Amino acid sequence: MPVEDLADLRATAGFVFTSDESPAYLKPATAGVRLTLPVFTPPWIVVDHVLERVPVTNWPGRLFRVRVVPPTTDEERAAMARAAEGLASHADYTRAIAVDLLEELSPSALFGPNGDAVVRVIEVASALDEEGARALASARRPAAEREYSKAWDRWLAEQPEAAPYRDQEHAFTLAIPEASPSESPIGHGFSLIWKVVSRGAQDRGSAGSFTFDDDGDQVLADPWETALGALLDTAMALGAPHLVDGNAVTVLTTAWNTVFEPRKHADTDAPQGHA
Repeated sequence: MPVEDLADLRATAGFVFTSDESPAYLKPATAGVRLTLPVFTPPWIVVDHVLERVPVTNWPGRLFRVRVVPPTTDEERAAMARAAEGLASHADYTRAIAVDLLEELSPSALFGPNGDAVVRVIEVASALDEEGARALASARRPAAEREYSKAWDRWLAEQPEAAPYRDQEHAFTLAIPEASPSESPIGHGFSLIWKVVSRGAQDRGSAGSFTFDDDGDQVLADPWETALGALLDTAMALGAPHLVDGNAVTVLTTAWNTVFEPRKHADTDAPQGHA
Protein backbone atom coordinates (compact mmCIF):
# COMPACT_ATOMS: atom_id res chain seq x y z
CA MET A 1 0.00 0.00 0.00
CA PRO A 2 1.50 3.39 -0.98
CA VAL A 3 2.50 5.71 1.85
CA GLU A 4 0.08 8.38 0.62
CA ASP A 5 -2.82 5.91 0.85
CA LEU A 6 -1.84 5.01 4.39
CA ALA A 7 -1.81 8.68 5.33
CA ASP A 8 -5.38 8.97 4.08
CA LEU A 9 -6.47 6.47 6.71
CA ARG A 10 -6.01 9.18 9.36
CA ALA A 11 -9.25 10.71 8.13
CA THR A 12 -11.11 7.48 7.45
CA ALA A 13 -14.17 7.22 9.65
CA GLY A 14 -17.27 5.14 9.47
CA PHE A 15 -19.39 2.61 11.29
CA VAL A 16 -19.09 -0.85 12.81
CA PHE A 17 -22.03 -3.03 13.83
CA THR A 18 -21.41 -5.82 16.35
CA SER A 19 -23.60 -8.76 17.35
CA ASP A 20 -23.30 -12.26 18.77
CA GLU A 21 -22.01 -13.37 15.36
CA SER A 22 -19.12 -10.87 15.42
CA PRO A 23 -15.53 -12.01 16.03
CA ALA A 24 -14.58 -12.30 19.70
CA TYR A 25 -12.37 -9.21 19.63
CA LEU A 26 -15.44 -7.05 18.92
CA LYS A 27 -17.50 -8.37 21.84
CA PRO A 28 -16.10 -5.98 24.51
CA ALA A 29 -16.68 -2.93 22.31
CA THR A 30 -17.27 0.23 24.36
CA ALA A 31 -17.33 3.85 23.25
CA GLY A 32 -14.11 5.66 24.04
CA VAL A 33 -11.76 2.70 23.69
CA ARG A 34 -9.43 1.49 20.96
CA LEU A 35 -9.99 -1.97 19.49
CA THR A 36 -6.94 -3.66 17.98
CA LEU A 37 -6.78 -7.05 16.31
CA PRO A 38 -5.08 -9.57 18.62
CA VAL A 39 -3.19 -10.89 15.57
CA PHE A 40 -2.86 -9.13 12.25
CA THR A 41 -4.74 -11.72 10.19
CA PRO A 42 -8.32 -11.97 8.90
CA PRO A 43 -11.03 -11.41 9.80
CA TRP A 44 -10.15 -7.73 9.61
CA ILE A 45 -12.19 -4.97 11.25
CA VAL A 46 -14.51 -3.81 8.47
CA VAL A 47 -15.44 -0.13 8.67
CA ASP A 48 -18.33 0.93 6.44
CA HIS A 49 -17.98 4.54 5.31
CA VAL A 50 -21.71 5.30 5.12
CA LEU A 51 -24.48 4.26 7.47
CA GLU A 52 -26.76 2.81 4.81
CA ARG A 53 -24.09 0.32 3.75
CA VAL A 54 -23.62 -1.23 7.19
CA PRO A 55 -24.65 -4.91 6.93
CA VAL A 56 -27.05 -6.13 9.63
CA THR A 57 -27.22 -9.92 9.54
CA ASN A 58 -28.04 -10.64 13.17
CA TRP A 59 -30.03 -9.15 16.03
CA PRO A 60 -29.68 -7.69 18.59
CA GLY A 61 -26.55 -5.69 18.00
CA ARG A 62 -24.66 -2.47 18.73
CA LEU A 63 -23.65 0.30 16.37
CA PHE A 64 -20.53 2.43 16.72
CA ARG A 65 -19.12 5.42 14.91
CA VAL A 66 -15.42 4.72 14.56
CA ARG A 67 -12.17 6.08 13.18
CA VAL A 68 -9.52 3.90 11.58
CA VAL A 69 -6.22 4.06 13.46
CA PRO A 70 -3.36 4.62 11.00
CA PRO A 71 -0.40 2.22 11.20
CA THR A 72 2.79 3.47 12.81
CA THR A 73 5.14 0.48 12.66
CA ASP A 74 6.46 -1.57 9.75
CA GLU A 75 4.49 -4.57 11.02
CA GLU A 76 1.26 -2.53 11.10
CA ARG A 77 1.89 -1.06 7.66
CA ALA A 78 2.46 -4.53 6.24
CA ALA A 79 -0.74 -5.76 7.89
CA MET A 80 -2.75 -2.86 6.48
CA ALA A 81 -1.33 -3.59 3.03
CA ARG A 82 -2.50 -7.19 3.33
CA ALA A 83 -5.92 -6.04 4.53
CA ALA A 84 -6.26 -3.79 1.48
CA GLU A 85 -5.39 -6.49 -1.05
CA GLY A 86 -8.06 -6.83 -3.72
CA LEU A 87 -10.01 -3.85 -2.39
CA ALA A 88 -11.21 -1.55 -5.19
CA SER A 89 -10.27 2.12 -4.94
CA HIS A 90 -13.96 3.06 -4.94
CA ALA A 91 -14.91 0.58 -2.20
CA ASP A 92 -17.22 2.05 0.42
CA TYR A 93 -15.54 0.26 3.29
CA THR A 94 -12.08 -0.07 4.80
CA ARG A 95 -10.41 -3.12 6.31
CA ALA A 96 -8.58 -2.08 9.44
CA ILE A 97 -6.38 -3.59 12.14
CA ALA A 98 -7.39 -1.04 14.78
CA VAL A 99 -10.20 1.47 15.30
CA ASP A 100 -11.11 4.06 17.86
CA LEU A 101 -14.73 3.69 19.00
CA LEU A 102 -15.85 7.30 19.01
CA GLU A 103 -19.52 6.97 19.89
CA GLU A 104 -22.21 4.35 20.35
CA LEU A 105 -25.31 5.04 18.28
CA SER A 106 -28.79 3.62 18.40
CA PRO A 107 -28.95 0.69 15.96
CA SER A 108 -32.37 1.99 14.92
CA ALA A 109 -30.46 4.48 12.77
CA LEU A 110 -29.71 1.59 10.41
CA PHE A 111 -33.36 1.39 9.37
CA GLY A 112 -34.04 5.00 8.41
CA PRO A 113 -35.72 7.97 10.10
CA ASN A 114 -38.46 5.75 11.53
CA GLY A 115 -36.04 3.10 12.68
CA ASP A 116 -37.46 2.84 16.19
CA ALA A 117 -40.71 1.47 14.76
CA VAL A 118 -38.80 -0.99 12.59
CA VAL A 119 -36.81 -2.17 15.62
CA ARG A 120 -40.03 -2.96 17.44
CA VAL A 121 -41.19 -5.13 14.53
CA ILE A 122 -37.80 -6.88 14.44
CA GLU A 123 -37.93 -7.60 18.16
CA VAL A 124 -41.47 -9.00 17.92
CA ALA A 125 -40.42 -11.07 14.92
CA SER A 126 -37.43 -12.40 16.88
CA ALA A 127 -39.73 -13.78 19.58
CA LEU A 128 -42.48 -15.12 17.31
CA ASP A 129 -43.74 -18.62 18.05
CA GLU A 130 -46.14 -20.82 16.10
CA GLU A 131 -49.20 -19.55 17.97
CA GLY A 132 -48.26 -15.97 17.11
CA ALA A 133 -47.53 -16.94 13.54
CA ARG A 134 -50.99 -18.48 13.19
CA ALA A 135 -52.63 -15.40 14.67
CA LEU A 136 -50.80 -13.07 12.29
CA ALA A 137 -51.52 -15.29 9.30
CA SER A 138 -55.23 -15.41 10.12
CA ALA A 139 -55.47 -11.64 10.50
CA ARG A 140 -53.52 -10.57 7.40
CA ARG A 141 -55.71 -8.76 4.90
CA PRO A 142 -55.83 -10.22 1.36
CA ALA A 143 -55.00 -6.80 -0.09
CA ALA A 144 -51.83 -6.41 2.00
CA GLU A 145 -49.59 -8.14 -0.53
CA ARG A 146 -50.69 -5.72 -3.25
CA GLU A 147 -50.19 -2.66 -1.03
CA TYR A 148 -46.72 -3.85 -0.01
CA SER A 149 -45.78 -4.24 -3.67
CA LYS A 150 -47.15 -0.78 -4.50
CA ALA A 151 -45.07 0.78 -1.71
CA TRP A 152 -41.96 -0.81 -3.19
CA ASP A 153 -42.83 0.69 -6.58
CA ARG A 154 -43.21 4.14 -5.04
CA TRP A 155 -39.78 3.79 -3.46
CA LEU A 156 -38.24 2.54 -6.70
CA ALA A 157 -39.67 5.58 -8.49
CA GLU A 158 -37.44 7.70 -6.22
CA GLN A 159 -34.25 5.76 -7.08
CA PRO A 160 -32.38 6.89 -10.21
CA GLU A 161 -30.84 3.45 -10.84
CA ALA A 162 -34.05 1.47 -10.31
CA ALA A 163 -35.70 1.66 -13.74
CA PRO A 164 -35.31 -2.10 -14.50
CA TYR A 165 -37.17 -3.00 -11.31
CA ARG A 166 -40.16 -0.69 -11.52
CA ASP A 167 -43.72 -1.82 -12.26
CA GLN A 168 -43.04 -5.40 -11.28
CA GLU A 169 -44.46 -7.69 -8.61
CA HIS A 170 -42.67 -7.06 -5.31
CA ALA A 171 -44.58 -9.28 -2.89
CA PHE A 172 -42.18 -10.58 -0.23
CA THR A 173 -39.32 -8.54 -1.71
CA LEU A 174 -36.63 -8.01 0.94
CA ALA A 175 -34.01 -5.94 -0.85
CA ILE A 176 -32.97 -4.69 -4.28
CA PRO A 177 -29.25 -3.91 -3.88
CA GLU A 178 -28.87 -2.65 -7.44
CA ALA A 179 -31.51 0.04 -6.96
CA SER A 180 -29.97 1.98 -4.09
CA PRO A 181 -27.14 1.83 -1.54
CA SER A 182 -29.76 1.33 1.17
CA GLU A 183 -31.20 -1.68 -0.74
CA SER A 184 -34.76 -1.04 0.52
CA PRO A 185 -36.95 1.69 2.04
CA ILE A 186 -35.76 0.58 5.52
CA GLY A 187 -32.21 -0.57 4.82
CA HIS A 188 -31.59 -4.17 5.84
CA GLY A 189 -34.77 -4.21 7.93
CA PHE A 190 -36.82 -6.50 5.70
CA SER A 191 -33.98 -9.00 5.28
CA LEU A 192 -33.42 -9.06 9.03
CA ILE A 193 -37.12 -9.71 9.70
CA TRP A 194 -37.00 -12.64 7.27
CA LYS A 195 -33.92 -14.01 9.00
CA VAL A 196 -35.29 -13.86 12.56
CA VAL A 197 -38.68 -15.28 11.51
CA SER A 198 -36.94 -18.15 9.72
CA ARG A 199 -34.87 -18.80 12.81
CA GLY A 200 -38.02 -18.80 14.94
CA ALA A 201 -39.71 -21.27 12.61
CA GLN A 202 -36.69 -23.53 12.89
CA ASP A 203 -36.39 -23.24 16.69
CA ARG A 204 -40.04 -22.99 17.74
CA GLY A 205 -42.08 -24.19 14.78
CA SER A 206 -43.57 -27.59 14.03
CA ALA A 207 -42.13 -30.16 11.66
CA GLY A 208 -44.08 -28.62 8.78
CA SER A 209 -42.74 -25.10 9.17
CA PHE A 210 -40.65 -25.35 5.99
CA THR A 211 -41.26 -26.67 2.50
CA PHE A 212 -39.38 -26.64 -0.81
CA ASP A 213 -39.98 -24.38 -3.79
CA ASP A 214 -39.80 -25.31 -7.47
CA ASP A 215 -36.02 -24.85 -7.44
CA GLY A 216 -35.59 -27.26 -4.54
CA ASP A 217 -34.76 -24.49 -2.06
CA GLN A 218 -36.12 -24.68 1.48
CA VAL A 219 -38.65 -21.93 2.18
CA LEU A 220 -41.11 -21.04 4.91
CA ALA A 221 -44.49 -22.75 4.89
CA ASP A 222 -47.70 -21.43 6.38
CA PRO A 223 -48.46 -20.12 8.87
CA TRP A 224 -44.91 -18.79 9.03
CA GLU A 225 -44.81 -17.51 5.45
CA THR A 226 -48.00 -15.46 5.79
CA ALA A 227 -46.91 -14.28 9.25
CA LEU A 228 -43.65 -13.10 7.70
CA GLY A 229 -45.67 -11.21 5.10
CA ALA A 230 -47.68 -9.51 7.86
CA LEU A 231 -44.49 -8.41 9.63
CA LEU A 232 -42.98 -7.11 6.38
CA ASP A 233 -46.25 -5.23 5.76
CA THR A 234 -46.02 -3.60 9.18
CA ALA A 235 -42.37 -2.67 8.79
CA MET A 236 -43.17 -1.00 5.47
CA ALA A 237 -46.13 0.94 6.85
CA LEU A 238 -44.37 2.10 10.02
CA GLY A 239 -40.84 2.38 8.71
CA ALA A 240 -41.61 4.13 5.40
CA PRO A 241 -44.93 5.95 5.97
CA HIS A 242 -44.28 8.33 3.08
CA LEU A 243 -44.77 5.39 0.69
CA VAL A 244 -48.26 4.44 1.87
CA ASP A 245 -51.53 6.35 2.04
CA GLY A 246 -54.05 6.15 4.87
CA ASN A 247 -56.02 3.23 3.51
CA ALA A 248 -52.84 1.30 2.72
CA VAL A 249 -51.63 1.81 6.29
CA THR A 250 -54.84 0.23 7.57
CA VAL A 251 -54.51 -2.73 5.22
CA LEU A 252 -50.82 -3.27 5.96
CA THR A 253 -51.12 -3.05 9.74
CA THR A 254 -54.39 -4.90 10.36
CA ALA A 255 -52.68 -8.17 11.32
CA TRP A 256 -50.16 -6.40 13.55
CA ASN A 257 -52.81 -4.34 15.31
CA THR A 258 -55.14 -7.33 15.69
CA VAL A 259 -52.49 -9.48 17.36
CA PHE A 260 -50.26 -7.00 19.17
CA GLU A 261 -52.37 -3.86 19.56
CA PRO A 262 -55.99 -5.08 19.76
CA ARG A 263 -57.27 -1.84 21.28
CA LYS A 264 -55.79 0.20 18.45
CA HIS A 265 -57.21 -2.28 15.96
CA ALA A 266 -60.68 -1.96 17.46
CA ASP A 267 -60.50 1.84 17.33
CA THR A 268 -59.31 1.82 13.73
CA ASP A 269 -61.59 -0.89 12.44
CA ALA A 270 -64.86 0.17 14.02
CA PRO A 271 -65.75 3.02 11.62
CA GLN A 272 -64.81 1.36 8.33
CA GLY A 273 -64.76 -2.42 8.75
CA HIS A 274 -62.61 -4.85 6.80
CA ALA A 275 -61.83 -4.50 3.12
